[in-house]
Amino acid sequence: MNTGLTILVVEDQVREREALSRMLKSEGYRTIHASNHPEAMKAFREPVDLVVCDLRLGNDNGLDVLKQWRESKPSVPVLMVTAYGDIHSAVEAMKLGASDYLTKPLKPDELLVLLNRYLPMRAREPKHSTIDEAGIGRMIGQSDRMKEVFDQILRVSLSDSTVLIVGESGTGKELVASAIHENSRRHKESFVAVNVTALPDALIESELFGYVRGAFTGALDQRDGRFKAANQGTLFMDEIGDLPQTLQPKLLRALETHSFAPVGSNVECHVDIRLIAATSRDLPEMVQDGQFRIDLYHRLNVLTIELPPLRQRPEDIPILVEHFLDDCAKRHLRTSPDVAPELMKYLQDYEWPGNVRQLRNVIENMLVMGDEKILTLRNLPKYLSGNPYSEQHHSSRGNFNLHDLEKDAILSALKKSFGNRTHAAHTLGISVRTLQRKLKLWGME
Repeated sequence: MNTGLTILVVEDQVREREALSRMLKSEGYRTIHASNHPEAMKAFREPVDLVVCDLRLGNDNGLDVLKQWRESKPSVPVLMVTAYGDIHSAVEAMKLGASDYLTKPLKPDELLVLLNRYLPMRAREPKHSTIDEAGIGRMIGQSDRMKEVFDQILRVSLSDSTVLIVGESGTGKELVASAIHENSRRHKESFVAVNVTALPDALIESELFGYVRGAFTGALDQRDGRFKAANQGTLFMDEIGDLPQTLQPKLLRALETHSFAPVGSNVECHVDIRLIAATSRDLPEMVQDGQFRIDLYHRLNVLTIELPPLRQRPEDIPILVEHFLDDCAKRHLRTSPDVAPELMKYLQDYEWPGNVRQLRNVIENMLVMGDEKILTLRNLPKYLSGNPYSEQHHSSRGNFNLHDLEKDAILSALKKSFGNRTHAAHTLGISVRTLQRKLKLWGME
């Protein structure tokens, strides 16, 4: 078996390093070795999919390796290995961005569980995908709409132009961006992703462009931003429509000149990146309302890929369900159950305001909470016990409580705004973050 994936093993003890490498190779992984911090840094240029790093590297500290990998390649999972009982160091590693940790002596079964968790099955396909019967890269679909998307991905991958991906939340915009990167000439370099909505407005500029020591209170050292981390590779900016207007001119200039000044500095940094942006908002409408610069919109809207919501491609739901069941069963060490026909029909008829992300969460909920060999309607989470959009559902519920009314109002607003969370939040009179928190509580985030 050959997974097509590469794992960097950072371990100063030769015997332990070789034993771990043999085990990984027996599972079909390619391995790269490093015994100290400098050797680990040389692996930056390699197409590494995951890092396993010991905390103690002789005179070096594994946390330094972790910090630099998280800053330079934040999409690459890092598993830290600690001595038994060294929980303090493990906690510190998690705070610094480690994906998970293992304790010595390493148990192969525990390591394989983590590998299955952080290296999804469809990520194990060779790079430079072609469209097959299931999809492309980690994207799955057989509908005509998705086949068009897959064809567009391969076409735009051949160029180096800016790409704008539009679609409702949960439709897989980051997967599209990743597939474009993996099929482009930059596939051996970094793919750096940043969600604008997830960052406080006060930190967005320093997160994107970095800062120098003394730039502001608490800036005790220099820090590179996402633009610098993505040099020679691809920068993916999700929810670009939420970028503050005060930063839009600086982003426009960085895209046009391939240069920028870190916060607190007058010295220009030059970078070579490809930008892929995504949004669930209506940028042309924002331009008309004066909320988004028209020149920046035209700079982003060079090549456009529009992702259909899941409700417009119900024929893809069976293959998505099968994939999610297999993937979740493997991660949770369970046997993948079958799906009763009436449940599959329900899943295909449901409108999925949270799109593919919501479907995946529902499938995982049913698999973990149930122990049946065949999943049926009774395995559905409670909030999916009826279609929240149907009149029959509303008229048959009898007594409402505040929780029910809140959920119905939010789901109705999402439907009317075609899944656009910003518009739905504005209609409801709440913040986007409050809306996201509610959806996460209901398993729709």
